[in-house]
Amino acid sequence: MHTANQLLLVALAVILAVATLAAAAPAGENPPSDPLVVFYWSKDPHGPTTIQVTGDYKTAQGQCRGLEGREDGFLLLQTQPPYSDWSTAWDVKLYRDWGCTGEPAVQMSSWHTRQGITFMDPADPKKPLVVKSLSFVPAKTS
Repeated sequence: MHTANQLLLVALAVILAVATLAAAAPAGENPPSDPLVVFYWSKDPHGPTTIQVTGDYKTAQGQCRGLEGREDGFLLLQTQPPYSDWSTAWDVKLYRDWGCTGEPAVQMSSWHTRQGITFMDPADPKKPLVVKSLSFVPAKTS
């Protein structure tokens, strides 16, 4: 089972690499409907954990979704779907508190590591970021 998880992480890393190479949003195109984010975690159960908001981009953006607040941290995060040209369409704002309150700890569309290192909290780089809620926003186009 551990080997299967590793193969899945490698496959997702390839998807991330392709998505990262893409340019800004296509002119005049709104973010696609039904955004989702996938997490893989540092400890069992590794995942995936998938969170999705159904609806068009106006409905989906800013919707808050809760997580269980796992203290082991995530090894992989990937938003989907991309724009028609494969560029990143959605970011997630990750919050330390439930209800998407306060400032987000970070905004991103993807993160992964081959070394099995968890994403660390920007405010305390010695501890994994404990995500308790998230919201979807159109991806930054810089």
